[in-house]
Amino acid sequence: MSRVAREAPRLLLGATSLELPARTTRDRALEVAGRFREPESLAVTMIKALDAGAEGVYAVPSSRMRAALRELRRPVPVLVRLPLTPAADDLHYEHALLAGPPGGENGGATLNAGLSRLGSLSGDLAARIIARCDGEAPALGARAWAGVAFAAPLTDLALAAGHARAFERLVRHGRSRYGLAGFETHNLVTLLARLREWGIAPDFVIAAFNPRGVGMPPDYDAVLEAVRAAAVPVIATELRAGGIVSLAEGAAFAREHGAHGIVPELVDLEDVASELAALTSAAGR
Repeated sequence: MSRVAREAPRLLLGATSLELPARTTRDRALEVAGRFREPESLAVTMIKALDAGAEGVYAVPSSRMRAALRELRRPVPVLVRLPLTPAADDLHYEHALLAGPPGGENGGATLNAGLSRLGSLSGDLAARIIARCDGEAPALGARAWAGVAFAAPLTDLALAAGHARAFERLVRHGRSRYGLAGFETHNLVTLLARLREWGIAPDFVIAAFNPRGVGMPPDYDAVLEAVRAAAVPVIATELRAGGIVSLAEGAAFAREHGAHGIVPELVDLEDVASELAALTSAAGR
Protein backbone atom coordinates (compact mmCIF):
# COMPACT_ATOMS: atom_id res chain seq x y z
CA MET A 1 0.00 0.00 0.00
CA SER A 2 1.43 3.35 -1.03
CA ARG A 3 1.51 6.51 1.06
CA VAL A 4 1.66 9.95 -0.51
CA ALA A 5 2.13 12.86 1.89
CA ARG A 6 0.48 16.06 0.64
CA GLU A 7 -1.80 18.93 1.52
CA ALA A 8 -5.08 18.02 3.19
CA PRO A 9 -7.69 17.19 0.54
CA ARG A 10 -10.16 19.81 -0.62
CA LEU A 11 -12.82 17.52 -2.05
CA LEU A 12 -13.62 13.97 -0.96
CA LEU A 13 -16.52 11.67 -1.69
CA GLY A 14 -18.01 10.69 1.64
CA ALA A 15 -18.98 7.02 1.90
CA THR A 16 -19.24 6.70 5.68
CA SER A 17 -23.03 7.06 5.45
CA LEU A 18 -23.18 3.54 4.00
CA GLU A 19 -22.15 2.14 7.39
CA LEU A 20 -22.75 4.86 9.98
CA PRO A 21 -25.85 6.90 10.89
CA ALA A 22 -26.30 10.06 8.82
CA ARG A 23 -28.56 13.09 9.17
CA THR A 24 -31.11 12.04 6.59
CA THR A 25 -34.47 10.31 6.45
CA ARG A 26 -34.70 6.58 6.93
CA ASP A 27 -36.13 6.20 3.45
CA ARG A 28 -33.19 8.04 1.93
CA ALA A 29 -30.66 5.98 3.91
CA LEU A 30 -32.30 2.75 2.77
CA GLU A 31 -32.45 3.97 -0.82
CA VAL A 32 -28.73 4.75 -0.92
CA ALA A 33 -27.80 1.52 0.86
CA GLY A 34 -29.80 -0.40 -1.73
CA ARG A 35 -28.21 1.47 -4.61
CA PHE A 36 -24.75 0.41 -3.48
CA ARG A 37 -25.53 -3.08 -2.28
CA GLU A 38 -23.46 -4.54 -5.10
CA PRO A 39 -19.73 -3.73 -4.95
CA GLU A 40 -19.63 -2.97 -8.67
CA SER A 41 -22.00 -0.02 -8.20
CA LEU A 42 -19.88 1.52 -5.48
CA ALA A 43 -16.69 0.90 -7.44
CA VAL A 44 -18.04 2.66 -10.54
CA THR A 45 -19.25 5.58 -8.41
CA MET A 46 -15.84 6.05 -6.81
CA ILE A 47 -14.16 6.21 -10.21
CA LYS A 48 -16.76 8.73 -11.39
CA ALA A 49 -16.02 10.81 -8.30
CA LEU A 50 -12.28 10.84 -9.01
CA ASP A 51 -12.90 11.77 -12.64
CA ALA A 52 -15.13 14.63 -11.47
CA GLY A 53 -12.39 16.12 -9.29
CA ALA A 54 -12.56 14.30 -5.96
CA GLU A 55 -9.14 13.59 -4.44
CA GLY A 56 -10.25 10.41 -2.73
CA VAL A 57 -12.96 8.74 -0.67
CA TYR A 58 -13.72 9.19 3.02
CA ALA A 59 -14.60 5.69 4.20
CA VAL A 60 -14.60 3.20 7.06
CA PRO A 61 -12.92 -0.23 6.87
CA SER A 62 -16.08 -2.15 6.02
CA SER A 63 -16.51 -5.32 4.00
CA ARG A 64 -18.63 -3.39 1.50
CA MET A 65 -15.88 -0.86 0.83
CA ARG A 66 -13.22 -3.56 0.61
CA ALA A 67 -15.28 -5.47 -1.95
CA ALA A 68 -15.72 -2.32 -4.04
CA LEU A 69 -12.02 -1.47 -3.98
CA ARG A 70 -11.15 -5.00 -5.03
CA GLU A 71 -13.23 -4.51 -8.17
CA LEU A 72 -10.91 -1.76 -9.37
CA ARG A 73 -7.57 -1.81 -11.11
CA ARG A 74 -7.15 1.91 -10.56
CA PRO A 75 -6.06 2.87 -7.02
CA VAL A 76 -8.58 4.98 -5.13
CA PRO A 77 -6.99 7.14 -2.41
CA VAL A 78 -8.82 6.43 0.86
CA LEU A 79 -9.01 8.81 3.78
CA VAL A 80 -9.83 6.11 6.29
CA ARG A 81 -11.89 6.81 9.40
CA LEU A 82 -10.45 4.67 12.20
CA PRO A 83 -11.38 2.80 14.21
CA LEU A 84 -14.75 1.56 12.98
CA THR A 85 -16.99 2.54 15.88
CA PRO A 86 -20.56 1.21 15.88
CA ALA A 87 -23.20 3.82 16.66
CA ALA A 88 -24.10 1.92 19.85
CA ASP A 89 -20.68 2.79 21.28
CA ASP A 90 -21.75 6.42 21.51
CA LEU A 91 -24.41 5.41 24.05
CA HIS A 92 -21.84 4.11 26.53
CA TYR A 93 -19.93 6.17 29.05
CA GLU A 94 -16.83 4.11 28.28
CA HIS A 95 -15.93 3.32 24.71
CA ALA A 96 -15.46 -0.39 23.97
CA LEU A 97 -11.79 0.22 23.22
CA LEU A 98 -11.22 1.42 26.77
CA ALA A 99 -13.50 -1.00 28.61
CA GLY A 100 -12.10 -3.64 30.91
CA PRO A 101 -12.24 -7.39 30.29
CA PRO A 102 -15.53 -9.30 30.47
CA GLY A 103 -16.83 -9.40 34.00
CA GLY A 104 -15.32 -6.06 34.87
CA GLU A 105 -17.01 -2.69 34.76
CA ASN A 106 -20.06 -2.63 32.48
CA GLY A 107 -22.62 -0.21 31.13
CA GLY A 108 -23.41 0.87 34.69
CA ALA A 109 -20.06 2.63 34.99
CA THR A 110 -20.33 6.36 35.54
CA LEU A 111 -18.95 9.05 33.26
CA ASN A 112 -16.54 10.12 35.97
CA ALA A 113 -15.22 6.59 36.26
CA GLY A 114 -14.75 6.45 32.51
CA LEU A 115 -12.80 9.69 32.40
CA SER A 116 -10.76 8.65 35.43
CA ARG A 117 -9.70 5.46 33.65
CA LEU A 118 -8.93 7.41 30.50
CA GLY A 119 -6.76 9.85 32.39
CA SER A 120 -4.79 7.02 34.01
CA LEU A 121 -3.98 5.35 30.69
CA SER A 122 -1.41 8.01 29.78
CA GLY A 123 0.58 6.92 26.74
CA ASP A 124 -1.18 3.55 26.80
CA LEU A 125 -4.32 5.19 25.38
CA ALA A 126 -2.54 6.05 22.15
CA ALA A 127 -1.02 2.58 22.02
CA ARG A 128 -4.47 0.96 22.27
CA ILE A 129 -5.93 3.20 19.60
CA ILE A 130 -2.97 2.66 17.28
CA ALA A 131 -3.10 -1.11 17.69
CA ARG A 132 -6.80 -1.22 16.89
CA CYS A 133 -6.54 1.16 13.93
CA ASP A 134 -3.60 -0.64 12.38
CA GLY A 135 -5.44 -3.92 12.84
CA GLU A 136 -8.54 -2.63 11.04
CA ALA A 137 -7.03 -0.63 8.19
CA PRO A 138 -5.68 -3.61 6.19
CA ALA A 139 -9.26 -4.93 5.93
CA LEU A 140 -9.83 -2.30 3.24
CA GLY A 141 -7.17 -3.74 1.01
CA ALA A 142 -6.48 -0.17 -0.10
CA ARG A 143 -3.56 0.43 -2.44
CA ALA A 144 -3.29 4.14 -1.66
CA TRP A 145 -4.02 6.24 1.40
CA ALA A 146 -5.21 9.84 1.41
CA GLY A 147 -4.66 9.81 5.16
CA VAL A 148 -6.28 8.73 8.42
CA ALA A 149 -8.97 10.48 10.45
CA PHE A 150 -9.29 9.25 14.01
CA ALA A 151 -12.98 8.76 14.73
CA ALA A 152 -14.96 11.33 16.72
CA PRO A 153 -15.95 9.03 19.63
CA LEU A 154 -12.30 8.52 20.54
CA THR A 155 -11.15 12.03 19.62
CA ASP A 156 -13.78 13.59 21.84
CA LEU A 157 -13.20 11.19 24.73
CA ALA A 158 -9.47 11.93 24.72
CA LEU A 159 -10.30 15.63 24.37
CA ALA A 160 -12.58 15.52 27.43
CA ALA A 161 -9.70 14.05 29.45
CA GLY A 162 -7.22 16.67 28.23
CA HIS A 163 -5.02 13.91 26.82
CA ALA A 164 -2.46 15.97 24.89
CA ARG A 165 0.08 13.16 24.75
CA ALA A 166 -2.37 10.84 23.00
CA PHE A 167 -3.09 13.45 20.31
CA GLU A 168 0.62 14.01 19.77
CA ARG A 169 1.37 10.29 19.39
CA LEU A 170 -1.59 9.68 17.10
CA VAL A 171 -0.53 12.46 14.74
CA ARG A 172 3.02 11.15 14.60
CA HIS A 173 1.94 7.57 13.96
CA GLY A 174 -0.79 8.52 11.49
CA ARG A 175 1.65 10.48 9.35
CA SER A 176 4.23 7.71 9.33
CA ARG A 177 1.72 5.04 8.25
CA TYR A 178 -0.96 6.87 6.23
CA GLY A 179 0.75 10.04 4.99
CA LEU A 180 -1.67 12.49 6.62
CA ALA A 181 -3.23 12.40 10.08
CA GLY A 182 -6.22 14.27 11.44
CA PHE A 183 -9.17 14.05 13.80
CA GLU A 184 -12.90 13.82 13.31
CA THR A 185 -14.80 15.62 16.07
CA HIS A 186 -18.24 16.64 17.30
CA ASN A 187 -16.62 19.41 19.38
CA LEU A 188 -14.73 21.50 16.85
CA VAL A 189 -14.42 24.69 18.90
CA THR A 190 -12.95 22.91 21.91
CA LEU A 191 -10.65 20.74 19.82
CA LEU A 192 -9.17 23.66 17.90
CA ALA A 193 -8.61 25.59 21.13
CA ARG A 194 -6.87 22.66 22.84
CA LEU A 195 -4.69 21.88 19.83
CA ARG A 196 -3.56 25.50 19.80
CA GLU A 197 -2.93 25.42 23.56
CA TRP A 198 -0.93 22.18 23.33
CA GLY A 199 1.04 23.22 20.26
CA ILE A 200 -0.19 20.20 18.28
CA ALA A 201 -0.88 20.63 14.58
CA PRO A 202 -2.55 17.69 12.82
CA ASP A 203 -2.91 17.86 9.06
CA PHE A 204 -6.66 18.50 9.30
CA VAL A 205 -9.77 18.21 11.43
CA ILE A 206 -13.15 17.01 10.16
CA ALA A 207 -16.41 18.36 11.56
CA ALA A 208 -19.95 19.45 10.71
CA PHE A 209 -20.06 22.91 9.11
CA ASN A 210 -23.16 24.21 7.37
CA PRO A 211 -25.38 27.31 6.98
CA ARG A 212 -27.92 26.20 9.60
CA GLY A 213 -25.57 25.30 12.43
CA VAL A 214 -26.70 21.67 12.52
CA GLY A 215 -24.24 19.54 14.50
CA MET A 216 -22.18 22.62 15.42
CA PRO A 217 -21.87 22.98 19.23
CA PRO A 218 -21.76 25.11 21.26
CA ASP A 219 -23.43 27.41 18.70
CA TYR A 220 -23.25 28.66 15.13
CA ASP A 221 -21.31 31.87 15.83
CA ALA A 222 -18.67 30.17 17.97
CA VAL A 223 -17.95 27.61 15.26
CA LEU A 224 -17.72 30.27 12.54
CA GLU A 225 -15.25 32.24 14.60
CA ALA A 226 -13.18 29.15 15.40
CA VAL A 227 -12.97 28.08 11.75
CA ARG A 228 -11.96 31.56 10.60
CA ALA A 229 -9.15 31.64 13.16
CA ALA A 230 -8.11 27.98 12.80
CA ALA A 231 -4.43 27.23 12.27
CA VAL A 232 -5.40 23.67 11.27
CA PRO A 233 -7.22 22.98 7.97
CA VAL A 234 -10.90 22.26 8.61
CA ILE A 235 -12.69 19.78 6.34
CA ALA A 236 -16.45 20.30 6.41
CA THR A 237 -19.04 17.54 6.62
CA GLU A 238 -22.85 17.55 6.96
CA LEU A 239 -22.93 20.26 4.31
CA ARG A 240 -26.68 19.92 3.71
CA ALA A 241 -27.59 20.24 7.41
CA GLY A 242 -29.65 17.08 7.27
CA GLY A 243 -31.28 18.04 3.97
CA ILE A 244 -32.37 21.56 4.92
CA VAL A 245 -30.16 23.25 2.31
CA SER A 246 -28.87 22.26 -1.12
CA LEU A 247 -25.43 20.77 -1.54
CA ALA A 248 -24.32 23.75 -3.62
CA GLU A 249 -25.40 26.16 -0.86
CA GLY A 250 -23.72 24.12 1.86
CA ALA A 251 -20.47 23.79 -0.08
CA ALA A 252 -20.38 27.48 -0.95
CA PHE A 253 -21.00 28.40 2.68
CA ALA A 254 -18.19 26.15 3.92
CA ARG A 255 -15.69 27.50 1.45
CA GLU A 256 -16.67 31.14 1.95
CA HIS A 257 -16.33 30.84 5.74
CA GLY A 258 -12.87 29.30 5.91
CA ALA A 259 -13.21 25.56 5.39
CA HIS A 260 -10.19 24.08 3.66
CA GLY A 261 -12.09 21.17 2.17
CA ILE A 262 -15.53 19.55 1.92
CA VAL A 263 -16.94 16.02 2.07
CA PRO A 264 -20.26 15.56 0.26
CA GLU A 265 -21.75 12.26 1.48
CA LEU A 266 -23.41 9.70 -0.78
CA VAL A 267 -26.75 10.32 0.96
CA ASP A 268 -26.50 13.97 -0.15
CA LEU A 269 -25.78 13.19 -3.81
CA GLU A 270 -28.15 12.17 -6.59
CA ASP A 271 -25.75 12.30 -9.53
CA VAL A 272 -22.22 11.93 -8.17
CA ALA A 273 -20.41 12.78 -11.38
CA SER A 274 -22.29 15.96 -12.27
CA GLU A 275 -22.64 17.30 -8.74
CA LEU A 276 -18.98 16.79 -7.84
CA ALA A 277 -17.93 18.27 -11.18
CA ALA A 278 -20.04 21.34 -10.38
CA LEU A 279 -18.38 21.67 -6.97
CA THR A 280 -14.95 21.34 -8.59
CA SER A 281 -15.84 24.02 -11.14
CA ALA A 282 -17.18 26.34 -8.43
CA ALA A 283 -13.90 26.03 -6.57
CA GLY A 284 -12.01 27.04 -9.70
CA ARG A 285 -10.12 23.78 -9.96
